[in-house]
Amino acid sequence: MSGKRQNNSGHLTCPRGFTLQDNYVYWDSTMEGLLIAGYYIGLGPASLPFGVISGKINVKSMMIGLTVIMVVTSALTPVLTFVSPYVVLVTRIIVGISAGGLEPGATQLLSDWAPLPERAQMMVLVETGLNRCSIFFLVTANSIGAIFNFLLSGLICSIPVLGGWPFIYYIFGGVNLLALVLFGLFVYNKPSKHPRITPMELDLIEKHRDKRSVDTVSHIPWLKMLTSSAFWGCVLGFITSGIIFMIMAICLPLYIEQVLKFDPTVNGAVSAIVFVGRVAGAVVFGYLADIVYSKTRLSIRHLRKLFQVAGLLGSVPIIIWIGFLDERDRVLAVVLMTLYWFIVSAMNSGFRANPADIAPRFAGLINGISIALTAILSAIAPLIVTAITPNGTAEEWQRVFYGVVGVSVLGSVVFVILASGEEQEWAKDPKIVTDMVIRVSDKEITISKSHQNGLDLESKPLLSNNNRLHA
Repeated sequence: MSGKRQNNSGHLTCPRGFTLQDNYVYWDSTMEGLLIAGYYIGLGPASLPFGVISGKINVKSMMIGLTVIMVVTSALTPVLTFVSPYVVLVTRIIVGISAGGLEPGATQLLSDWAPLPERAQMMVLVETGLNRCSIFFLVTANSIGAIFNFLLSGLICSIPVLGGWPFIYYIFGGVNLLALVLFGLFVYNKPSKHPRITPMELDLIEKHRDKRSVDTVSHIPWLKMLTSSAFWGCVLGFITSGIIFMIMAICLPLYIEQVLKFDPTVNGAVSAIVFVGRVAGAVVFGYLADIVYSKTRLSIRHLRKLFQVAGLLGSVPIIIWIGFLDERDRVLAVVLMTLYWFIVSAMNSGFRANPADIAPRFAGLINGISIALTAILSAIAPLIVTAITPNGTAEEWQRVFYGVVGVSVLGSVVFVILASGEEQEWAKDPKIVTDMVIRVSDKEITISKSHQNGLDLESKPLLSNNNRLHA
């Protein structure tokens, strides 16, 4: 390759600001940080507009298009790596922009598919990528993806061709293509449009979801939404989860390396083991939340708050305990971190299911706003962690864990005060037909009343013979 010079250490130094040796590219720490941030630079600004349009367009087509862009961009990344780090930065931003539309799209799909008695488990199983239903083949799968990423990346890098690392992009890209094919074949925007859904299944879904006069949203009540306490309770629940995830998940390999002193070759395996707790917790608490709702008289409002607080405050003693451990307690630390993720995952049955509770028509929009705000803080969190842990000592990481405790407590208080479980007035379809109970003689009769047009045309006469309408 032209334009390279060899330095004293034997590396080939490229004039574009990176070094090359044995098919590996090395950037300075500033460029590495910028490349990591590139994903969030794209993710944050893109989430809001994608959230806005997710209720107005064909969500399935949007998600397919964004996934194709991600796969193609990722496939080109290994080649572009040898061109310029700034070109790679552009690819990272593009991937972030594409990812910014996937979760709002998935949330909007769920608001149309998930019946209330199964909403929590569907939401969290989509988040972990475990749901067996056809609609959920492609959506986020964050935890499962993280586990396989940690486990397989090191193994893939051992492939004795081009240093192995380019195959990470090609193998995971191939898996995404397979998921995309399944998604295209089996996923439909609405239950009513699925050709293989049974009448019983369709009836169950329709009975336990919001009713709409049209499938798409034409008007967004921005002022009422942004001044709603229920909206901010939901959004701040997302932000709390995002901060904790960034500190405890993204920065996890640093803690394992610096404090627990695990060999780098097993760091990925240890990180994957910890994420198993997150997957298991999401599944268990998702089913538990729906069972509690079905078997008790607990309202949706109190159900969401219960699981949000249980996850955040229930995990506090464990994270404090972890802060007092060092490399002599490495096995105990791994066990406790796994248990921590298991317990904290209970909050997925709180904030994550909440957009479909309070505003089913705008669930994708709320998700997009939440991701946009969370992405900003997610880009800042690693900088704060590295500033607090310049030497990587156990004492320094103890301060990080105390910060997580503070976020957990504050997030619990805010969610309890602001969150709701009922569909908000500003979120309701103004043209929808709703039920109104009136009293005729000594009997209660339910009639249909339109918010906009008065009595439904199919309503039966209220008075017959000598019956009188009592005030």
